[in-house]
Amino acid sequence: MILAYRTRILATATALVITLLLVAAAIWWPKVERNIQVMDLMFVIDITQSMNVEDAVLDGEKVDRVEWAKAFAHDALLDLPCGTHAGLSIFSESRSLVLINPVEVCQNYDDLLHMLDRINGTMAWANSSEVSKAVFTAIKQVGLIKPSPSIIFISDGHESPPLHKTLYPKFRGKVGEVTGVMVGVGGEDLLPIPKKDPKGNLIGVWEVNDVMHQDVYVSSRGDLQEQNARSGRTEHLSAQKKTHLDDLATMIAFDYVSSPEDSDDVISLLKAKANTREQLVMDDISPWLASLALLLLVIVYLPTHLFSRRG
Repeated sequence: MILAYRTRILATATALVITLLLVAAAIWWPKVERNIQVMDLMFVIDITQSMNVEDAVLDGEKVDRVEWAKAFAHDALLDLPCGTHAGLSIFSESRSLVLINPVEVCQNYDDLLHMLDRINGTMAWANSSEVSKAVFTAIKQVGLIKPSPSIIFISDGHESPPLHKTLYPKFRGKVGEVTGVMVGVGGEDLLPIPKKDPKGNLIGVWEVNDVMHQDVYVSSRGDLQEQNARSGRTEHLSAQKKTHLDDLATMIAFDYVSSPEDSDDVISLLKAKANTREQLVMDDISPWLASLALLLLVIVYLPTHLFSRRG
C-alpha cells in the first residue's frame, strides 16, 4: 500500500512535531521521584593464601579464587539499584578489616570499583586463615554501622590452622541480628596452594611440612597426636570447604551458596531476610524520551518503498 502524498506530508509533520517535543522533554524535563525498597550491604572478601588457588571458573576460564570473588562483587554492584549503600571489607588472619564504609552505589560507583580492583593478597597482614572468627568480627563491625548492612562473605572456608572437631569458636553475638550470605568459592578437588611473598611474587607452593595439620589443642596433647596423624596430612592442599561453610552459616543464621553463577541469586536471598528501608530516588527518564524521538525519526525517514506491496 502506498500512502497518498498529502497523508505522508501530514504524518511526517506530525511525527516531527512529536519528535521535537520529546527532545525538548528529554532536555528540560525534571527527574521523576519515586520510592523504592533498598538494603545496605557489606562485601567481605577472603584474601588469605588459599584464595590464590586457580580452580574458580569465570567466563569459561580458570582463575584464582580472589579474582572470582572480585568479579562476583563487581557484578553484584552493577545489579544493585540506586539508593542502595554498599561497603567493602577484606579478611586475613582472624579478623575482617573495613576498607570502605557503605556508600551510595550510583554516586560512588567508580570509587567502589577502584578499591575493589586493588584488593589482593598483598593486603594480608598474616598467613593464618581463621574463617569463623573473621565472620564473627565482620558481624560485630557492621553492627556498629547504622543502619547495619547485611553481609556477603566470600571465602573458600579453608581454616589454617585447622579447627578441632569439638572445640569450635563460639559466636557471642545475637543470632539473626545481622543477616547475610556465605558465598563459597573454589572447586571440590584438593589442589596445591600457591605460596607468595609479601609483595605478591610467586615463590612456590605450600609444602606438607609448611603448615599445621592439627589444631592447636591437639598439637599440645602428645597422647592425641599419634591418633590424629593417621587421619592424613592434607592441610597444605585446598578445596572449597562446603560442609564447614554450611555449618558456619547455620550457626549465625546466614544463607550459604556455593559458587553461584549469578549474583542475582544471592541478592534475592538477602532481600527475603534483610532489613530493607524506603529510599527516595530520582529517575532520569531522558534516555527513554530520546530513544522514542530517535525511533520516530527512523520511521519518518525510512524509504517509502518499504511500505509498498510488491506484486
